[in-house]
Amino acid sequence: MQDDNQPTNDSDFLKDLPIRSEEIAFKPEELILCAKCARTNPPTRLKCVYCGAELELSAEQTAKISPVLRKLENWESGFNVIYLPPSAINDSGEPAEIAKFLSLEKEDLQIILETQKPLPIARTESAKEAEILQTQLKTMGLETSVISDESLAAENLPKRLRGMEFSDDKILLILFNNDEVEELNAADLCLMVSGAIFQKAVESLEKRKKGENKILETSETASDELLIDIYRKNDSTGYRILTKGFDFSCLEAEKGMLARENIKKLIAKLQTIMPNVK
Repeated sequence: MQDDNQPTNDSDFLKDLPIRSEEIAFKPEELILCAKCARTNPPTRLKCVYCGAELELSAEQTAKISPVLRKLENWESGFNVIYLPPSAINDSGEPAEIAKFLSLEKEDLQIILETQKPLPIARTESAKEAEILQTQLKTMGLETSVISDESLAAENLPKRLRGMEFSDDKILLILFNNDEVEELNAADLCLMVSGAIFQKAVESLEKRKKGENKILETSETASDELLIDIYRKNDSTGYRILTKGFDFSCLEAEKGMLARENIKKLIAKLQTIMPNVK
């Protein structure tokens, strides 16, 4: 019987350990020099590890970058990568692989692809990162477009309308809170977006005593208001129709008692009047 207390030969013990055959570190010639702080960085990064400056990458180096799609803060301006159908996935990419690449659930990506409509699939913090993402997605069979938050100009709200009138191939738009009227050709209107504004408010009754607040009662209210935004060619501002404050007389005999139903009827009417609308 072998004595467990007998000292072992170190060389015999080490010879059974697995040996790493491949080099896992980056080679010196693969490292990228930061133009700002002059320090070297691994070739898998878009920004410098030390100073955060954007690195100057070659086309070969760009292909090695893996996107880090963090959720941007509300105050940050970003770049939106939009899926453009029709787009068939070729042999170089599968839905599961693309979903993993984009940090999406496979089921969510499948729904986006099946809609065959332009939909956002990623959001990046820089134009360079969006460009890299777009290039890599193309090799997987997905055509995309990049739209910046700045170009969307979300702070510029559409012009609110008080009413509309239809005449042959013309549409008269009556602006809210003034008598200004704009006349448009129905064929010039190219996009219609229907949606809603959701609002929630919480009210609480508190009692203060010796620096402490005690909540006695709370109440929560929620509401939503349907709306329509319409856009003409070469005009990113558009026009907005809200259920409140809009005269639905343009529906004529179809006009009902409820504004919520009238706005749905107006959507259907606009679709028949505007031949080029999406």
